[in-house]
Parts: sequence; structure tokens; C-alpha cells
Amino acid sequence: MTSDIVVIGGGVAGVSAVQSLRSEGYDGRLFLIGKERELPYDRTSLSKAVLAGDLADPPPLSPADWYDELQVETVLDRTVLQVDVTRKEVLLDGGRSLEVDRVLLATGASARVPSFSGADLPGVTTLRTVDDAQRLRQDWEPGQRLVVVGGGLIGCEVATTARKLGLEVSILEASDELLQRVLGRRIGGWCRARLEELGISVMVNTGVAEFDGVDRITAVIGTDGRRFPADSAIVCVGAEPETAIAEQAGLACSRGIIVNDSGGTAAEGVFAAGDAASWPLRTGGRRSLETYINSQKEATAVASAMLGKAVHAPQLPLSWTEIAGHRIQMIGDIEGSGEYVMRGAPDDGPALLFRLTDGKLTAALSVDAPREFAMATRLVESGAQVGRDVLADTSVELRELNRAARERTTAA
Repeated sequence: MTSDIVVIGGGVAGVSAVQSLRSEGYDGRLFLIGKERELPYDRTSLSKAVLAGDLADPPPLSPADWYDELQVETVLDRTVLQVDVTRKEVLLDGGRSLEVDRVLLATGASARVPSFSGADLPGVTTLRTVDDAQRLRQDWEPGQRLVVVGGGLIGCEVATTARKLGLEVSILEASDELLQRVLGRRIGGWCRARLEELGISVMVNTGVAEFDGVDRITAVIGTDGRRFPADSAIVCVGAEPETAIAEQAGLACSRGIIVNDSGGTAAEGVFAAGDAASWPLRTGGRRSLETYINSQKEATAVASAMLGKAVHAPQLPLSWTEIAGHRIQMIGDIEGSGEYVMRGAPDDGPALLFRLTDGKLTAALSVDAPREFAMATRLVESGAQVGRDVLADTSVELRELNRAARERTTAA
């Protein structure tokens, strides 16, 4: 019988696992360890509402008294030094150790910082914690020149926020289009045009060679020799799963902690979820998904597995963002082989983009169409076969396509 569980990581995966464990009936001792001093908070708000100054602090994932009600022992502002997977012992800084039956590694990810010359100059930073966001907000003033290195989700969100605050913003992206990995070339190009309409300068095919300055950054030097004057720079070139503890424990890692589709590692009683985990995908392969929603789904599956009720939960990437005032939602990998179908036109209003592989829906993306995206999600999750012409026809409700797909499945 499981009596003591430690969850390492104070992000959405850790908190979701704690909630699911209690919901599943687990009534033993339950520890939640976080390395930040704050109770777990909504990290997605950092690049938007917190950075904009609309919120002084990010919203908590759960109120303080929630942990008391669930009898969760929070251990904050502490670093886990070692997990002994054989003895099931967790060693913390300060000399404290915990002996437990089950361990969840929900250690998240850290901002990737390439080894550019000058990366340690004042004014060069990343965005991962509430301290990062508040420091940036205090330093920024209208008219300052900000260079955003990297045109992915966080980079474009930060650029949007900074421009609205009156900064002169440039994005430097090494590839030939923004947001290709998550939104694909088509919507990435559309987003670039919207950012440029806000007055943001976007430079694609532009890598970074170094940060220049003496006492503080004064410019970013591109790999082509161009000089981009800067009062500050923020590096947004992705994240690295936090796997040091897992590697030290002898667990297999490859851009994340290797787990099965219930979150189990090769060590009995040791699990991983969230950004730190390399999780199997429904379409084959595996990777760290780095999304809020997938972290919740993985944590729920892990909680069941920890209690001996393994649920097979291969993942489909599922996420959302807000860029240049537009809400974009996505399921599956929109960039890949197959054919594309556009439903509506984003320049004219709500629109969706679908990817079909061998006649089956494998991915969808929406722009300012949350209601339709909910229906599109069901179609993708079921792998529905839908003709491209009817999919593109906005006079045909997606609800009707879902109903027809369910009827075909039932008949089969």
C-alpha cells in the first residue's frame, strides 16, 4: 500500500498530480517540493498580464488554503539534491531527507541560453520566473530599444507586450519564418505580418553572433555582421527539460526523462510528467511537449499509475497563445506531411487550418475561433476522415461533421 508520495516541482504538472492523487482517493502523506519561494503560480501569465503590468503577481494555481484542505505538505524555496531510486529517498539542501514510496519528477524546464559572447551583460535576460517578469517590467520604459532573440511563442508574446508598453521592438529569428515549429509556416507568416502592423521590426534568417557592450548591452550583433542597437535583450530560443536529478539517479534521458505512456520511468515507483518528461505521442515518437494542457493530462495519468491504476495516455500536443491581439489555439503538429485545408480567412475573421494525413485529420489550428476549435479538437482526437471540400465549407457546421464521424464509428 502506498503511504508516502513526493512530488518534485511546483508547476502545473506537480499541482495537477497532487489534485488528482487526492481525487483518486489517496490519503497518505503527500509532499510538494518547489524551488521558488512562491506557491505554484500560472507561468503562462508572465509574458502577458504580469509583464504588461496588468497583474502585479501571476495568479496562483491554487489558493494557499487549498493545500491545507488537501493536507499537502508544501516545501518551498528548497532544492532537491538527489533522488535515490533504490532506497526511495529524496535529499534536500539543508540536510533534510524524505523516505517515500513514490516519487514524481515534475521538475519542468529552464530557459535555453546559447553561449553567445556577452550573454552575461546586464540587460540581457530570459523569462521563466515571476522575478524575471517583474525585473523586466521595472526596467522597461517607453522608447527603449528591445531586441527579442528568437521568434517562437514566448518571443512573439513578449514582443507584443513590450510594443504595447511603448518600446521599440525588434525580433531576430534564425530560421526563415516565425513560429514554424508550433504554428507552421502559413500561420507563422500571418503572425509576422500582424506583428509588423504593430510596429515591430522582424528580421528572419538572422542569427545572433554576440551581445555588445561594456557595462551594459548596447547592441546585438547578427551573424551577418549587422548591428542592432539595444537597451535590453531577451533570449527566447526555447527551453531545456530539467533532467539533472533524473540523470544523477541513473534514469534514461533524451531531451527529457524517458517515460512510458502512463508516466513511469524504468525505476519502479519513480514517475515523470510535464516539461521534464519525454512522453510518447499518439502519432508516434516522443518528446517534451512544454504545454500547460499536456502537463495537466500527463499529471492526471501519472496519479492513476502511482496508485496502481495505470491509464495509457499517449499525448497529442494541445496549446494556445495570444499574439498581436489574436488568440491562437492548436492541437497536433500542424507542420508536416499531408495536405492542408483552410476554413475561413484569418484576415477576414475567425479561421481554422487543418492538416490531413492519408485522409485523416491529424492537426488543427484556429485563429480567434475558440468555439469552432472545441469541435475541431474532437475531430482531431478521433482521427476523423473528412473530405477537404466539406471541411473548408463554412456553411457546414463542424458539429455536424463530428456527429457524422461518430455515426460512422458506431456503424463500423
